Amino acid sequence: MDLAEDFLKSLIKYALDNCMDDLEFLSKRLQEEEKNKPMDERSMELIEKLRFVQENDFVRLPYTEAIEVLKNSNPYKKGKFQYPVDWGTDLQSEHERYLVEKHFKKPVILINYPKEIKSFYMKQNEDGKTVSAMDVLFPGIGEIIGGSQREENYDKLVKRMDEMGVPVHEMEWYLDTRRFGTVPHSGFGLGFERLILFVTGMGNIRDVIAFPRTPKNAEF
Repeated sequence: MDLAEDFLKSLIKYALDNCMDDLEFLSKRLQEEEKNKPMDERSMELIEKLRFVQENDFVRLPYTEAIEVLKNSNPYKKGKFQYPVDWGTDLQSEHERYLVEKHFKKPVILINYPKEIKSFYMKQNEDGKTVSAMDVLFPGIGEIIGGSQREENYDKLVKRMDEMGVPVHEMEWYLDTRRFGTVPHSGFGLGFERLILFVTGMGNIRDVIAFPRTPKNAEF
């Protein structure tokens, strides 16, 4: 979690230190694009938003507490969420953005997800219900990084594969990384286009992908 937070802040700091002319242009573009929107629907000014993320500590929030926050929220009580909020369901973008943009008003690292909605290789917590997984949630974006500690125990890994219907015989190559002993280890992946979307303030992710996939655009 610390590495993921430092990683994102370092990237944003680089943009602020080295690309200010571009950021000022993109900020004006965004303000022009949103000038006809009501004030409460407009985005935070781009450079202010980047500095806000860089300068504030990210909130660490267990999934179980996130469900409680959502169930106590006005949107939930007024039936404004499109998707259900129940322990064991995967949070949708509307839930993630509420936590980041309305409740905490800063980036959130959501941790300890129910094991049933996560991959078989994630480290099982001692409660038997959750895994050591994390998602880093950003304003306007939702999940920007996903990661977890990996299950290093061979027997637990095989048992979890059986429970989830993962064909063990096809995964021998993976199990070999545990069979002869391994060390506790973790990893995460950054949504690169989501980062570019956040830094530039663009509204559509296709606008920041060099070769976006759109219907019927591949001739072969």
